[in-house]
Amino acid sequence: MRTVVVALTMALVASQHVNLVPELAGTQTYVYKYEAVLFSGLHQEGLASAGIKMNSKVLISAASENTFLLKLLNPQLFEYSGIWPTDAFVATKLTLELAAQLQIPIKFEYTNGVVGKVFAPSVVPTTVINLHRGILNIFQLNLKKTQNIYEVQEDGVQGICETQYLISEDEGNNYTTITKSRDLTLCSERIMKDVGLNYIEKCTECQKRVKSLSGAATYSYIMKPTPTGVMIIEATVQEIHQFTPLYEIHDATQMETRQTLTFLEIMVSPIIPISAEYLPRGALQYEFSTETLWSPIQLMRISNPQAQIVDALNHLAAKKLGNIHEDVHLKFIQLIQLMRFADVDDIEGIWSQFKNRLNCRKWILDAVPAVGTLAALKFIKKTFLAGELSFPEFTQVLLATVHMVTANLDTIKTYSGLALSHKVQETPVLRKIAMLGYGTMISRYCSGSLECPVELLRPFHEMVIQATAKADIAEIILILKVLGNAGHPASIKYITKFLPVFGNQIPLSPMRVQVGAILALKAIAKKEPKLVQNVVLQIFINKDLHPELRMVSWIVLFETKPSMGLVITLARSLQNEPNLQVGSLVYSHMKALTRSTHPEFALIARASRVAIRILSPKLDKLSFRYSKAFVLDGYEVPLMVGAASSAFIINDVATILPRAVVAKTRAYLAGAAADVLEVGIRTDGIQEALLKSPLLNEDRLPRMKQILKALKTFKALPKKQPLGSIYVKVLGQEIAFANIDKAVLEKATQLTTGGYIPGLAGEALKAMQNGSAFQLSKPLLLTEMRHISPSVAGVPMEFSLYAVALAAVNLKVQAIMTPPLTETMSLAHLMKTDVKLTTEVSPSIALQTFAVVGLNTGFVQAAFMAKGKVHTFLPLKVEAKFDITNAHFKIEAFPAVLPVHSLTACFETVAAAGNIKEVNAERITPIVPKMVVMKHSQETLTSRISPGDLSESVIPPSKEPELRTSVPVHKTLCSVLPHTGVNLCMEVMSCDATFIKNTTLYNMIGQHVVHINIVRADGPAVEGLELEVQLGPRAAKKLLKEISFADTNTPKVKNVLQKLREILEAEQRNNISNSFFNYNKVFYPQSTSSHSISSSSSVRSFNSHLSKSLSSGQSNESFKPVQSRFLGDSVPPVVAIIGRVVRVDHKLLGYQLTAYLDRPTSRVQIIVVSIAAKDNWKMCADGVLFRKHNFDARIAWGAECQQFAITINAETGHQGPSPMAYFKVKCEKVPKMITTYAKSLSEYIPTAAQMIGLAISNEKNTESQIGLIILVQTQRTLDIIIKTPTMTLSVLNLVLPVALPFEDIQSYPENDVPNIIRNLYIEANSAKCSKVRNTLTTFNHKQYNFEIPLSCYQVLVQDCTSEHKFIVLMKKDDIFEQEDLNIKMADIDVNMYHQKSAVKVKMNGTEMPTNNISYQHPTGTIRIEQKGQGIALYAPGHGLQEVYYSSDKWMIYVVDWMKGQICGLCGKADGEIRQEYRTPSGFLTKSLVSFAHSWVLPAESCRDASQCHMRLETVKLDNKRSDRLASKCYSVEPVLRCLPGCHPIRTSHITIGFYCLPSNFRLNTSANLSSNYEKTEDLRETAEAHIACQCTEECV
Repeated sequence: MRTVVVALTMALVASQHVNLVPELAGTQTYVYKYEAVLFSGLHQEGLASAGIKMNSKVLISAASENTFLLKLLNPQLFEYSGIWPTDAFVATKLTLELAAQLQIPIKFEYTNGVVGKVFAPSVVPTTVINLHRGILNIFQLNLKKTQNIYEVQEDGVQGICETQYLISEDEGNNYTTITKSRDLTLCSERIMKDVGLNYIEKCTECQKRVKSLSGAATYSYIMKPTPTGVMIIEATVQEIHQFTPLYEIHDATQMETRQTLTFLEIMVSPIIPISAEYLPRGALQYEFSTETLWSPIQLMRISNPQAQIVDALNHLAAKKLGNIHEDVHLKFIQLIQLMRFADVDDIEGIWSQFKNRLNCRKWILDAVPAVGTLAALKFIKKTFLAGELSFPEFTQVLLATVHMVTANLDTIKTYSGLALSHKVQETPVLRKIAMLGYGTMISRYCSGSLECPVELLRPFHEMVIQATAKADIAEIILILKVLGNAGHPASIKYITKFLPVFGNQIPLSPMRVQVGAILALKAIAKKEPKLVQNVVLQIFINKDLHPELRMVSWIVLFETKPSMGLVITLARSLQNEPNLQVGSLVYSHMKALTRSTHPEFALIARASRVAIRILSPKLDKLSFRYSKAFVLDGYEVPLMVGAASSAFIINDVATILPRAVVAKTRAYLAGAAADVLEVGIRTDGIQEALLKSPLLNEDRLPRMKQILKALKTFKALPKKQPLGSIYVKVLGQEIAFANIDKAVLEKATQLTTGGYIPGLAGEALKAMQNGSAFQLSKPLLLTEMRHISPSVAGVPMEFSLYAVALAAVNLKVQAIMTPPLTETMSLAHLMKTDVKLTTEVSPSIALQTFAVVGLNTGFVQAAFMAKGKVHTFLPLKVEAKFDITNAHFKIEAFPAVLPVHSLTACFETVAAAGNIKEVNAERITPIVPKMVVMKHSQETLTSRISPGDLSESVIPPSKEPELRTSVPVHKTLCSVLPHTGVNLCMEVMSCDATFIKNTTLYNMIGQHVVHINIVRADGPAVEGLELEVQLGPRAAKKLLKEISFADTNTPKVKNVLQKLREILEAEQRNNISNSFFNYNKVFYPQSTSSHSISSSSSVRSFNSHLSKSLSSGQSNESFKPVQSRFLGDSVPPVVAIIGRVVRVDHKLLGYQLTAYLDRPTSRVQIIVVSIAAKDNWKMCADGVLFRKHNFDARIAWGAECQQFAITINAETGHQGPSPMAYFKVKCEKVPKMITTYAKSLSEYIPTAAQMIGLAISNEKNTESQIGLIILVQTQRTLDIIIKTPTMTLSVLNLVLPVALPFEDIQSYPENDVPNIIRNLYIEANSAKCSKVRNTLTTFNHKQYNFEIPLSCYQVLVQDCTSEHKFIVLMKKDDIFEQEDLNIKMADIDVNMYHQKSAVKVKMNGTEMPTNNISYQHPTGTIRIEQKGQGIALYAPGHGLQEVYYSSDKWMIYVVDWMKGQICGLCGKADGEIRQEYRTPSGFLTKSLVSFAHSWVLPAESCRDASQCHMRLETVKLDNKRSDRLASKCYSVEPVLRCLPGCHPIRTSHITIGFYCLPSNFRLNTSANLSSNYEKTEDLRETAEAHIACQCTEECV
């Protein structure tokens, strides 16, 4: 019963609620006073603002049920550009222009407080209807009868946004107050239009604290009851939009709108509509019309676009671009804006008129891409297909057009016709650019559209299918790049057809196709990260795939921003990663991310810090031969500016060049992000194509294949396609790529060797001899980014950024040649020609930017504007003379006409307002005035418009004001450039608003100007600057000043000479045999034991020992050889360089450098002197190589080289058994400025050292001295110690990418430098496999011992590709058990063997004479010669750098480009030490013996000529199984056994895996051995392998 009573009570209360829907029905006309004020500027009283105000009466009456008429009566428009709040609004003539249109009544539907459709005659422009929508928006009320506080998604002028209502009643005054607020950042449907923001991504993490753009609107209503309902007595609306490029909460540029609607009266007379058809014109939401056509930086009245375009072109063409005129940028923007109003016929008419005038033609072609309209695109298409554009012209127009044209369905259709036209398709370069551009167009369209139809990409999806059927690799790669640019999720299924995912059974695509397919997913990853994650994760976790594929998939995976859990899971899965290349890249990438401080990477960085603890730290010690990732980023929170760069280097240990490099730079500004630039390079196969011999004999293939038949399970590696490639992405879109294949290399070779380049150079010289002049210019609209959205009053607001650049250069070149150039002159004759080259160049670059926040329509503009400009101009005249025969070169630079305004940079902020009726009377007010009225409290206003009567334009201050003035800065700083006769002056003028508030934004606003001028200095005029170089014996004749030093008989010099003599005698007495430096054994390790420094205490101990050793007389602390003997007294200079100023008074000013070389004493001197008559300044550098392992030098400068000096000492030796190098720099006396800067720099050393992994110790060292110690622990590890006066830096066990071959260079005399360098190169870049006694060392430096089967050939190393360039076999004879080598390549067969303790060689079965073992192949690519105690074969063009064979060892060197493409007992030389034991089938075995035996060439019969009596067999293991069931087990890996009819005489035991079958299962024993490797291993047991066999006579 109680429940019923409560329900009835609530129903009664609800029935008594007043209907709050405004009453407009009836025959009356409601009259309201309406006022709207819009302002833009800073949120600060006393600074300038710009805005407009609109006053009018609003009449509303009913036309029919739920349909009403609205009319504006006596509308007035005002402008504002002045200091708020002291200046007043100004009436404009625009009111008369728009009065007729504004006063036409419109119709609208209105039901239950909701505005419906809007109707108006066609003569009413959309802009005027939007103003009516601003008024109707006030009447939009979604009122609920049962709630007074609620939240709804409400429609309005700006879209459907989250709106909160608060309803309260004032019973005393008998009215109801309604307050609603709209959060314009939480809209399900927001009315806005973006231009040029397609490539900009929102950085959500960057805007967690402050959003760069925010907005909100509040509404307040006073509702009074009437007999028929309620009526709006007063309504006020306030809307604020803030944009801040900085993280300063209270400092932001602001757009504010205020509306008031006040009830005046009720009229009896109704509103009479005009006699015209009222057409549907949309609903309450704002509708765009021509907003994007109007530039916000200048207002133009466009009456005749074609005529105005002609005027703009003539104005631009008349400007001389040597020094760019200041109005060129605005005229160029004006030209673009005018052409946006032109149709195709207008543009074609202008083109026909000006296409033959070069200056005007260039301006048109530079402007058309930026116009971006459908008409402009049609013009480009028509003119190109008509053959009116040259190839370079169309290329640059096409590249710019795809990024600047408005992307919609119409432009995409037109562009498709252009890109797929026959004329474009038949030109490969244009075809690539056009096809990539098509993908870009689709990407831009989809980024700004709610729907992206997949039909747009259907032609390319069909092309993928067709190219796959034809196996057209080049076409597939191109289409993948197009799909990658488009970034449409529907393309995933077509891209993944080329990837080993989802069980694809298609033939395996080439590596470059698979890599291209993975990279094509990068753009899609940002839209559909989960879909892409599913694809790339399958690739990455599949350890059977090629490492490069897995590493590229890792790169794309991080584009999806993986979660912390996924990153940690992947790290755990990599704990047992078999491929070191993959492990190294992943580890280095995660380690780099741990140092990231950027908000976007915060979660990934946190996950990486956890993951890095899971991964093995051993991966951190891998050398740079392994793949690495580098990440460097930074983000400045107060400025909301940042950048991030990443580079992924994918190696395969095969070549010096990395296999692939992917580098990307990303920029952040004001909460937005963009991929600025990305470059990818692949060098796979380039080095091989350059170094491999082109003379490979095809006759070798049958012989090689016959041998490889014995390896029944051998699987050849796919042949590498000699290919390099590069691609470039700008703003995430690939704009160009190139492939370098064999055909390209051959064509390049023909150009370089066929006389094309010399011929081209000859033509250039002839043109210069006749005199050449060029004038080049390039204007470019760099940026046009615009965000347009409606205000609550129905007026469009705009936030925009424009940047225009213009580069121009005037160049004149004249060459005079003696003797003159003739038609038949060769390069040799040209080398004997004297050349005088005169060049005049006037480069000029100008950049102008505009940032606008304000109102922008076709009839009125009012905005806060920041303008910046940078202009450089530096004319030069240079004359150069070249006498190659006499090694004489002279360059003279002549001063330009002074003064020269070389650099002008200015920045200013203004408030500008103007209208279409008064285009030339635009009101512009500087934001920061000279004097500002400030309140005592200095508080900023919460609103720039008083909440009271808005008609009052000036609000009197409540307190007595105080005057605050900005203090402008005006400084001029001049510095005389010594001896040049010119002054470099910098003039700075600055006026900002920091007197109000000292923040970054208030520092920026105002006016700032910097001028850098070059003016003539006082004193004699300068004719020019001269630089002269003379090499060889003529150097002495060019000296302008004789070099002399103080008399050596003076006591001071005698003391120096005596001290130097004592030092030198001490050095001679020292037998160089102390325990620290052993110069006779320098760099030759005495032992293989390691003495690594493993702790900081060890470092301190080591440093102490080093200091004691060095203090015992090793270093020359008092080395002053310059004063002891001047080499110019005994030897002539080898080079003279003179730089001087040529003055009209012929006074010598400048410097003279001379270099002397005394070969007998291994001494070099460089003397720099001032050539001024009374200037005794000198700089003396003297260096002496005392011994071959000790170099001392001293650099002194100042008056007679006596003021300042530093000494340098470099020594090499041993620390115990480890080679060591020591480098020391000691500052005897240096200028104070150097020490000051050095101390400042030292503060950053700890941070930098920590970033690169150096250990830091605060140990104090010798003052004014820096030491570098390099200790070679092993051939592949170093210890590096850096000692400064205040700290010690060290890195221990630094892994080198190459081995240091100390032992191998001992066979060369120390003076045989060419052979030592050659050997160092071979050791550093080649892969080495060797066997000394019983130890075999593989290419990957893994050592093992095993018993070699007798009389059977084993494959040591072979080319495992299908080319089979070479094979090296080894056989151990059964008599003397000596190892013989057999090498097969080209058309030769070489045997190296022992006979009676001598090394013998057979060539194709014929023994070579022992006393003259020398052979040169007819092609010159193979040679054999004696080397030391053995024989060496060289064939680098075939892949074998060297094969060395002697009585106790053999060594095989494989060229670097064959690494990873070889196989055999020596391994693959791929650096993967965890995958060393790979059999011919590619199976990775765990057994060393099984691995070694798998490379035996077995026999088919015991009568085989090879005398090998063994073969590989599957062995059976009866009644054994891991689960103890009755079964029969067979070996997974074959075992070496004697042939039938033979018995073993020597065996070894081998542990291998077995797979088991039920005992009743019948096995096909004739199955291929390779199929056994695919079996699952059930248990591991020991089996017996045969090493040597003996056969009976009955054996067959």
